[in-house]
Amino acid sequence: MKRAHFYIEGMTCSSCSSGIERSLGRKKFIQEIGVDLISKKAFVLYDESQASLEDIFKQIEKLGYTPKSKLEKSSQNAPFLTPNKKLVSAILLSGCVLCLSMLAPFLPLPQTLQNPFYNGLVQLILTLGVMHMGRDFYLKGFSTLFARQPNMDSLIAIGTTSALLYSLFLLFKAYHHVPLEGYYFESVCVIVVFVMIGKRIENASKDKALQAMQALISHQSPTAIKVQGQESVEVLIDAIQVGDVLKVLPGSYIPIDGIITEGEGEIDESMLTGESLPVYKNVGMPVFSGTLNTTTSFLIQATRTNAQSTLSKILELINNAQGSKAQIARLADKVAGVFVPTVMGIAGVSFLVWLALGDFAHALEVFISVLVISCPCALGLATPMSILVANKEASLLGLFFKDAQALEKARSVSCVVFDKTGTLTLGQPMVKEVIAKEGLDILELLGLCASLEAQSEHVIAKGIVAYAKDQGISLQEVKEVKVQMGLGISARVGDRLILVGSLEYFGLPSPFESKMSGIQVFVGTPQEILGVILLEDTLKEGVKEHINQLKAMGTKTMLLSGDHAQNVATLAQELGMDHYQAQAKPQDKLYAIEQLKAQGEVVMMVGDGMNDAPSLARSDVALVMAKGSDASLEVADVVSFNNDIQSVISAIKLSTLTIANIKQNLFWAFCYNSVAIPLACGVAFKLGIMLNPMLASLAMSLSSVSVVLNAQRLRGAHLKIRG
Repeated sequence: MKRAHFYIEGMTCSSCSSGIERSLGRKKFIQEIGVDLISKKAFVLYDESQASLEDIFKQIEKLGYTPKSKLEKSSQNAPFLTPNKKLVSAILLSGCVLCLSMLAPFLPLPQTLQNPFYNGLVQLILTLGVMHMGRDFYLKGFSTLFARQPNMDSLIAIGTTSALLYSLFLLFKAYHHVPLEGYYFESVCVIVVFVMIGKRIENASKDKALQAMQALISHQSPTAIKVQGQESVEVLIDAIQVGDVLKVLPGSYIPIDGIITEGEGEIDESMLTGESLPVYKNVGMPVFSGTLNTTTSFLIQATRTNAQSTLSKILELINNAQGSKAQIARLADKVAGVFVPTVMGIAGVSFLVWLALGDFAHALEVFISVLVISCPCALGLATPMSILVANKEASLLGLFFKDAQALEKARSVSCVVFDKTGTLTLGQPMVKEVIAKEGLDILELLGLCASLEAQSEHVIAKGIVAYAKDQGISLQEVKEVKVQMGLGISARVGDRLILVGSLEYFGLPSPFESKMSGIQVFVGTPQEILGVILLEDTLKEGVKEHINQLKAMGTKTMLLSGDHAQNVATLAQELGMDHYQAQAKPQDKLYAIEQLKAQGEVVMMVGDGMNDAPSLARSDVALVMAKGSDASLEVADVVSFNNDIQSVISAIKLSTLTIANIKQNLFWAFCYNSVAIPLACGVAFKLGIMLNPMLASLAMSLSSVSVVLNAQRLRGAHLKIRG
């Protein structure tokens, strides 16, 4: 199976996107497909042995849309008739038609235009001009209709074309001097103009929201300055390898993740953390791709390639999020899938009923009104517009949701399970004491431990190795390294088999005081424990306040750690956790998550280590600190780039606000169609309430615009959440 991402031009409403999904989804060689109406992005998972991407593109083209590998943004080939020029032209021409149709007796028009035939003939010419300005409705509407995937454009095209054809019939009667009450040219013009205005406002809002998300792409430098000896060479970032030395100039974006090797600077990391104040960095400190160097130039050594960089991961998260759909959106998609054919059926039945009552002109008005008042766009925009704005707000909070389902589910979290090291603490354990058995030199014990821990990427191991190097200890060569996840590591140092890890790893009683505080790392052989190294890690700022906030929100909390019981119990009590479990190995963490879910809890797991990956994957929502292991990031539903526990609260609150906004949109969209369509059919005719086609088109446009504008209310949510 092969996965491909591309763009689709020409979609105007959810019937378009859902129609493409249904049509392609029926193909045997396509396993999965997703189409996002707003960003125009699509992805397919297909069997390349049965079909190529070109075959898929041909299928999309048959439906009346234009698939593209990438969006073209060339202003050099911009058409003369821009959307704004088309709209202004349509408004002016429609104004002339309205004057001729409604105000002719009151205007000083030439005698010729007082004649119904010549007046109608001029209206026809002007109306054709308006239809030309809105020709996309007809080109797309009829092409999708013929492809048996009708959309909103089809409704507009059928309705206005029906009015035009009937007006041509009336014009023919006028030519033969048959008295008539009037034409329907003004209805055609006003319908097209109102829909064009609505689409223009809608597209402007969509473009604004998309530009905010796509601004991140501008942070990606296409090239970087590579230092080779005494020379500096400009290279493509895809050519950068781990270990390359790069020069970062002031005012430029950092091209790749790395470590500063020379110089210093203040880095604007707002695209990662949401914090606007620059962060001071000097030699030995990490920097991340896409962040901005605001002051002096410095040298960095690349620690990742472009494909593995932080910015690339963020862009991948955004792409995946835009291509995914929340569960709540699937209901709207199902409705949209049958909406247009249903409306066409209702319009046809209404026409026949009113025709049976003996009034063809009135029956035609009802037919046109039902078609143009129906609004699949409002249904289709209800969810994606809110999610698009919410994702932008999330980035301002230093959060990135992997997909729409994660954003939807976070609001339902009832229990948050925390790992300790690197999640609640800074993840930088420092050695505070080394205890060796009597007769053994402390530095020898430290050297043995550090030699083994140098083979590990765990934060505790890094702390021990760093301390040993500070003491001037040289690491020894080790062989036959074996790691037992969650317990410890063993290897041969010389002719001895050395073990480093928890007390459980040794299966021996501790020869040291049982009430030792801090993180305990034992060192010894299979037969005896030679010593213990005690480390301590500092709690992140504000952790206790954030835990209290969660409890105030009615959310349960649990501490799940591999540390020994005394440390975990002390920390859990200090933070006011509802539950805790100590000495938890990966399988224990996994079991704890499953038990909570069996009790009916919706579980969010917050962690960052490789040991957490299984439990993160099993949780309902996995929130991972961006500094975590690659394994944990792979299973993350939400990634926090500010590495702050506040992210948990932010994710839950943003999810709550977003789903509430989506429900408002869907409520009004469903209510609008539920009320508007019967009114257009004439159910309230005896009460004197009847919608003509012009009012129907205005109502339809306003319904779409109202959904788009309501989604904009999420703007500034990051400020509300931060308080």
